Parts: sequence; structure tokens; C-alpha cells
Amino acid sequence: MRYVFTNKVWQRLLGLALPLACCLVLLLPATSEAHAILLQSDPANSAILKSPPSQVRMWFSEDLNPTFSTAQVISGADRQRVDTQDAHVPSNNSREMDLSLSANLAPGTYIVIWRTQSADDGHVLSGSFLFSVAAADGTVPQSSGAASIPNTLGAGNTGGANGQLDGPTFFSFIMVTLVELGTIFWIGAQLWRMFVPPVEQDESNIFKELRQQEERRFERSFAIPVLVITFLANLGVLIGQGLVIASGQALSLSMLLGLASNGRFGTYWTVREIIIVLALLVAIYTFLTKRRSAIINSAIAWINLLLALGLLIAMTLSGHAAATSNNILVFAVLVDWLHLLAASLWVGGMMYIATTYLPTLRGRSLQERTASLLSVLPRYSPLAITGVIIMAVSGPFNATIHMSSWEQLFSTAYGRALVVKVLLVGALLITSTIHLRIFRPRLAKDYAKYAASVEASTEVASTEATSTEMTEGGETTAKIDEDTTVDVEKEEKVSAPAEQVEQLEREVSRQATRLTKTLRWEPLLGIGVLLCTGLMNVFAGTLLPATPPPAPPPAQQTQATKPFTTTVKTTDNQFTIQLKVSPNRFGPNTFTVKVLDKNGKPDTNVGVSIYTTMLDMDMGTQTVNLQPDNQGGFNANGFLDMSGDWQIRIQIRTPDFKLHEVKVKMVTPY
Repeated sequence: MRYVFTNKVWQRLLGLALPLACCLVLLLPATSEAHAILLQSDPANSAILKSPPSQVRMWFSEDLNPTFSTAQVISGADRQRVDTQDAHVPSNNSREMDLSLSANLAPGTYIVIWRTQSADDGHVLSGSFLFSVAAADGTVPQSSGAASIPNTLGAGNTGGANGQLDGPTFFSFIMVTLVELGTIFWIGAQLWRMFVPPVEQDESNIFKELRQQEERRFERSFAIPVLVITFLANLGVLIGQGLVIASGQALSLSMLLGLASNGRFGTYWTVREIIIVLALLVAIYTFLTKRRSAIINSAIAWINLLLALGLLIAMTLSGHAAATSNNILVFAVLVDWLHLLAASLWVGGMMYIATTYLPTLRGRSLQERTASLLSVLPRYSPLAITGVIIMAVSGPFNATIHMSSWEQLFSTAYGRALVVKVLLVGALLITSTIHLRIFRPRLAKDYAKYAASVEASTEVASTEATSTEMTEGGETTAKIDEDTTVDVEKEEKVSAPAEQVEQLEREVSRQATRLTKTLRWEPLLGIGVLLCTGLMNVFAGTLLPATPPPAPPPAQQTQATKPFTTTVKTTDNQFTIQLKVSPNRFGPNTFTVKVLDKNGKPDTNVGVSIYTTMLDMDMGTQTVNLQPDNQGGFNANGFLDMSGDWQIRIQIRTPDFKLHEVKVKMVTPY
């Protein structure tokens, strides 16, 4: 059972989709949130207390999964834990985490290390801050040398939080991308088969045969493998989170059950798996049953459509949109759902064309292939145009939800992935426009001429055959030279259309081949867009708000220090970097970088980021994005959580999106 949508219906749908998306972008406030970020703590970051606290309380930007969110407090003097190991999320506030401290803490510096798993989108994040307890005279005793201790919080911070594709981050990226690829391809196929109306059967039976071959090809070659891969990749998403939390237990049943049974993400992740299993059962049934009634086929189509829409909803409610602030939660989820639906209409539809529809045309005559292309593709165009419009408008809205400034487009890995995604969408839009507005109209025009010439040639040939039969029957004789002249003229009239038909046939064949090649390669741009989406998913942690901690009072400074300075070259010898860390003391510091080109002249047409990693203790990697200081250099405030050995990785981004970097080691005294 099929439903033919008229042009007026599609125009109404487009007319509703565009104003809705525009209103969402223009009227709703933007909020920047990504992962469960520490917003406030008691004691505050870098605080110096006159008396020891009895507990540490922290407040985060998203609801926490209490099973996998934890914290610990370590003494800066002997690197021993001083908390009572009771970190918990109180029942009355799912965005708070508390832990008790040992009684009568000695004067000194203490480091709080925390790890969170968002109950909304499942992402894991870690970080740290410190506070100090002053002695009776108001000074803070000096910490001893740093000694490495086991990290009880598991794998700690991930490369995704600092823009690096380390092992766990790369694994998560692959799994997330496979889930989106499989989902969008499968849903795009269901939308095509449901809403791309078949060619009217009175035109030719060949269209009915092609449609049946197309559906059988998808059912037998793609439906089951795609759903199986999507199911396993969705399971891999949980394993990726387990690798971040505790790499050695990522595959343990207790870890996977805990991740799947806690928080909103766990709930909707389970719903995703259930829907995929149901869709897989339907696909297996259609594969095993070769003959089905029209009623059963119609029921299968509607069941698949409902499962597809349900899967989109489950993915949206377990994604970043579900972690936005409550005042725009409904709208953010709606826009994200529309964005995924648009990707299924556009990118998923193109993947279906390349993998399923076009192969059914192989071996067909030129007339059959061309007639099918010119009849079927215009029926898909309304779906593709709907997807283009929704993606073009919902994409910027999604960006405003997660990003707080234009600068983040180039200073964060999330922003750079978004820039590449926008460029790929632009290239995809240009390619689609070329084949829609240039290749297809030219093919239609030449094919119309070709069809008319073939028809005219056929008529002339039919007339000649009739004349020959009459002559052989004795009804017509040629008696004078004029008859011979007429016969010559008649032969010229026959040969001229034949040459024209042959020439038009070659031109139609060339243009049909060009169109099909474009349709086969065009989905690669769509796959590139989905790869960028996967990178944005794992790099969302790079959008952490950069709020420099308050400077400590002079009472904390018990030892004179001097800034750390060094001059190094990038590993590719393209730039010379002058680095200064001042005052080079645990706590707040100013990082200054001057970039010199090969001629020794300052180069300010670059972006500069530094990544600080504590070598004596696994405390994760912190990102500091430097800004131009209008003096030929770059600087920004950052934080060194403790004294000891540090690694500073300096990364230079040039306008051509190339990265140049170098690593520097330094020792930070107390």
C-alpha cells in the first residue's frame, strides 16, 4: 500500500518545516553545556581556610549517574587519601556530589580529584581542584616532592576532553559513528520505500519489476547486516564508556549492566537496543518469506516506519540535546530529532540510492535506465529538499545550544569538527544542486529529443515497410525517372533520422552515466558529515567554560619562585616558540607564548592552545586556549593543580588547519 504525495502536500510540509526551524533558532536562548562540568565547590577552588573542613561538596551542570560518579581528596604533603571514601550523590540533588574528610586535617594543601558520568548523555569527564588549610600564623606549609600513587578513579580524563583521539576516545568515536551511519541508512531506506511513490503502473511494467528488485536487494543484502552492525556498535558505545571509567573492567557484565541501568542515558540506550532487535526480527521475517500479501507488506512498511521514528526519539533523548537546561529542553530535543530526521531523509536517502536503487539498473537498456532515473529521482527530490532545509536551519541552532562564542569554532576540537562538517554540508549541497538543476534537466531534454527521434524513425521505417509490401503485391509500379528521384529522396529521409538517433543515443548515454556516477559518489560526502558528527560527540568536552580561578592571597606564598621560560621549535621545524609560565607555582598561572616564523618574525595569524599534564600523578589533561595580547604574542590564565613535574604540549593551528606542536617538560615548585 503506497501513498502518493502531491506537490501541494510537499509544499505545505516545507512551508511548515522552515518557519518552525527558523523560530527555534531566532527566538530561543542559547545555553552552552557539554558533559557534567563542575560549576561550584565548597571549599572553593584555590581557597585558603583558617580551619579544616569536614566535607567537600561539588555542584555540576548535569544530573550525575551515582554509580560511576566519584571523587577523592589527596594530601599535597604525602599524597595519601584524606577522605573517608564515601563520595555520593545525595538523593535530593542529582547534580551534587559530596564526600567526607578525615577529622582535624593538618595544615597544608589538598587536591580534590573528581570523575562524573552524565545521567543525560552518558559521557564521562574528570577534573581536579585544590584548597589549602593554613597554620595558626596564616601560612601554608610547603608540600613535599610529588610521588606517584595509583589512580583509584580508573582511566581518568579522556583524550576527548582535550581534543585528542587517544585509545578510548577513538574507540568511542568509531562506535558512535557506526551507530549513526547504520541508523540513518536504515531509516532513510524506510522513508524512501514508504514515501517515494512508485511510478504509475500504466506507464510500463518495467517500473514495477525494478521496484520489486530494488526492495528485494535491500531486504536480502542490507537490512539484516546493517541492523546487526548497529546493534553491536550501540553495545560498543557502552564499552567505550567503560574504557574511560575503568579500562580493565570495560567488558565485565557488572560494568555494562551498571551503565545500562542507571540514568536517563542508560534507559534510552536500552530502548535503542530493543528497537533495533525488533527491527531485526522484522527484517529476518521479510528475508525468510518470499511471497507476502499486499496487506502484510503494508503492515511491515508501517511497522518499520514506527520503529524508525522511535529509534530517532531514543537517540535524541540519549544525546547532548537531552542535557541542555530545562528552559529549552523540549525545544532542543525537538530540533535534534528534526536534525536526525533530516539527515535520514537526505544522507540516508542518498546512501539508499547508491547501494540499492542504482545497482538494480545495471544490465538494463539505455531507455529503461534513463526513463527510470527521470521518473524515480523527481519523486525523491521533495524528501531530499525537506532534509536540506531542516538540516540547514537546525544545525546552527544545535551549535548555539552547545557553544557560547564564535571563538570556540577554532579554539576547540568540537568547533573545528563543526567547521569541517559545515564545509562538507556545503559541498554536498553544491553537488546535489548540480545534479538536480544541471545534470538531470539536460538529461531530460536530450532524452525527450532522443525518444521523439526514435518514434519518428520507427514511423518512417514502418511506412517504408508498408510501401515495399504494396510494391511486391503488384499494386504499385515505377515507370518513369521521376519515380526514381522520389525513391532517392525517400532514402535520404530515412537515413537522416537514423544518424540523429545514433548521435542523441550517445549523448543520452554519456549524460546518464555522468548522473549515475554523481549519485554513487555523492553519499561519501554525507558519510564525511556523519564522521564529523561523531567527532563532535566525543570532543564535546573541549567546550569546558574557561573561568580562571581566583588568585590566592599573599599568605599562601611561602617560597620565592621565578617564571619558567624556554625557547623550542615545533617538531616539524616550522615555528620557534617562546614559552613563559608565570609565576610557575601551583595554583593560578599566566601562560604566554610567542610564535616566530622561519624568518624569526612574530606570527599572529595562528591559533595557540596548550595542554598541561601532571606527570607524577594521573590527574588528566587540562586545556588552555591562548588569546592574542596585541604585542605579537598570546596569553591566557591557567591552573597547575599541584607542584611537581609537568608536561606542557604547545599546539599551533595555522589558517590551513594544519597542526604544529612540541612538548616541554617543567618542574613547578611549591
